[in-house]
Amino acid sequence: MLYFKYVLPTEDCYMSRISTTAVGTINVTTLRDGERTLPPEALKNLSDEDITKINSDENQSFTFTNFNACVIQKGNQNLLVDAGCGALFGPTCGFILDALDELGLAPDDITDIFITHLHPDHIGGCISEDGSAVFRNANFKIVEEEYKFWTSKEFGSDEINGRDWSSLAKNVLSAYDAHLEFLTSNKDIIGGVSAVPLPGHTPGHAGFRIDDGKHSLFHMGDIIHVPNLQLKDPKICTLFDVDSESALNSRKYALDMASSDNLLCTSGHMLEPKFVHLEKHGSSYFTTS
Repeated sequence: MLYFKYVLPTEDCYMSRISTTAVGTINVTTLRDGERTLPPEALKNLSDEDITKINSDENQSFTFTNFNACVIQKGNQNLLVDAGCGALFGPTCGFILDALDELGLAPDDITDIFITHLHPDHIGGCISEDGSAVFRNANFKIVEEEYKFWTSKEFGSDEINGRDWSSLAKNVLSAYDAHLEFLTSNKDIIGGVSAVPLPGHTPGHAGFRIDDGKHSLFHMGDIIHVPNLQLKDPKICTLFDVDSESALNSRKYALDMASSDNLLCTSGHMLEPKFVHLEKHGSSYFTTS
């Protein structure tokens, strides 16, 4: 059983939880739901150098991560991508509604939800304590392979942090059952926003890409969890990957596409700044503004 470690609040915790950029006529805003450090034992393929850095880092910067959702606004559509942790991961997480309020949106203003994958840090904020839908007006969109994986009768109980992840996924799907919409590969989530399959972390894990004229943005989903380590060494994986080899292939594919196409990009665990470009040097990647 793995336990996340709390990050004590710092001055940064009380700064703005949103960051907005325009992609042509489409506005994209990241919502910082919270922050934690990952336990080193949750990471695989660490080098001796990495282990030394982690063990000697009093600030825990190498294993620090953010939990991010985002809102895509196009015309009268407000598309929420992922919904944060809810109350699952302690006092430093679960601020998705605060971030939406800062953006000037209430839960009922959300017209669509796209879930990159059904892990608890992405769906915990979808339902209230009584199991009802928080975003009751929203169409709930998910890649079909992801739905099939979590609802399979052969799916065993997957407990991390003492919680049954599969039961949570099924509860969220049940709450939005009347509004479920399945996406196939590269299908538009809404006009101009297409799903990008990135399997491995989960079978139906996906990001999205926006192309609006000369402007593009790529959301890489959860291909990286600890950017300060995995951008330098993409071979580092997490125990949360269902298929580590496929996750590594998706990570390399996404990072190579972002760097070679000079795409503005973000992700579910991106640190500050939230929107970056990537440059490849050897087998490593570095962020540029």
